[in-house]
Amino acid sequence: MKKHVGSSLYHLIAAAVVLPLVATAPSAARAGDLTAAEQCDREAGSEFDLERNRAFPAVATEDIRIGVALSACREAYNQNGGARTQFQLARVLNRAGQKLQSARILAEAAGNGHALAMASYADLLAERGMAGTSSGDLLTARRFAQATTDGLQ
Repeated sequence: MKKHVGSSLYHLIAAAVVLPLVATAPSAARAGDLTAAEQCDREAGSEFDLERNRAFPAVATEDIRIGVALSACREAYNQNGGARTQFQLARVLNRAGQKLQSARILAEAAGNGHALAMASYADLLAERGMAGTSSGDLLTARRFAQATTDGLQ
């Protein structure tokens, strides 16, 4: 009986150690298979973004891992990432303290029709004291974003 209890305890402990390792292995393998845009989605998707890739959980601003997110989002952006990628890169740049670069890319995302980028850009312009943007009017924000984007090219 004592031998059977010891053997069962050994198997229980072994299972407790091995199962968590096996359970995490597939997700680690899948992480290497992600495109740059998907990595950016995983590292910088905002909970407030209705256009966010829902395959990944949202990331709070304070939880953005700047190094990983910046690398992934810049790569996705350089691969002609769309408005969502532009918005996420702007979000990471802002978190990293690169405010001017963030504003420029946020303007691109707003100009390309990303709704949260338009609202965020409108707020940014309102903070800078521009009349007509404090109401959060998306059309106004889009016009300002397009004008700024045109001016940056």
